[in-house]
Amino acid sequence: MASISDVLKKSIVFNSLEEADLQRISPMFEKRELHTGDIVTTTGNTAQYFFILENGTLLLAMEDDKSIVLKAPGDFIAMELLSDRGIYKTTITALEDGMAFIISREAFLDFIQEDTPGAAAIMQSWQVFLDQAAPFAKNIEDIDVPAIF
Repeated sequence: MASISDVLKKSIVFNSLEEADLQRISPMFEKRELHTGDIVTTTGNTAQYFFILENGTLLLAMEDDKSIVLKAPGDFIAMELLSDRGIYKTTITALEDGMAFIISREAFLDFIQEDTPGAAAIMQSWQVFLDQAAPFAKNIEDIDVPAIF
């Protein structure tokens, strides 16, 4: 089993963080076991957590019949890929057993709103991840981060 630090270092979204930023954000994550068939989030529910995959496979079924399967260690399920104005817009189902780390939506949004190089690096890397994994989910508007996600 990998540590959150190991998973963050594999993630496109987090692998450019300096060690100090990794040490600050790592304790915000908690590990969760996933079992085949588990419904992790449900569209329409209040968004409480974002997720980073350690292993396993997750299906993200989005509104308007779009979906994505994530299975790479470090895949991050958050922001416009997962929620809109604090409500989940994606139902996540575990397609196979695995592990994920969860982070409070509020704690993550607070972290990325800081005027720090780490926050800027996450936001820039998030756009790269969305371009690769789910370009249809990208929000191209100039938005107020906590209000929209």
